[in-house]
Amino acid sequence: MPETTTAPNPVSAASDSALRHDWTREDIAALFDLPFNDLIFRAQTAHRRYFDPNEVQMSTLLSIKTGGCPEDCGYCSQSAKF
Repeated sequence: MPETTTAPNPVSAASDSALRHDWTREDIAALFDLPFNDLIFRAQTAHRRYFDPNEVQMSTLLSIKTGGCPEDCGYCSQSAKF
């Protein structure tokens, strides 16, 4: 079976390394060109790098009419201190 070589992929290199702040337009375009399932896999891989994959985060939704948001934004009617 013949051996194949591929050009280095900036997207795969980015997923294997630390957090980046030096993205080029070509790197971003390469992400947009990936198949959807590959993007999901990369997101899962990045998530597992920082969070326990077996832990479930419990979250709640707060009604905007209750005014229970703990932030004091001043301009927002959802703020508990409004």
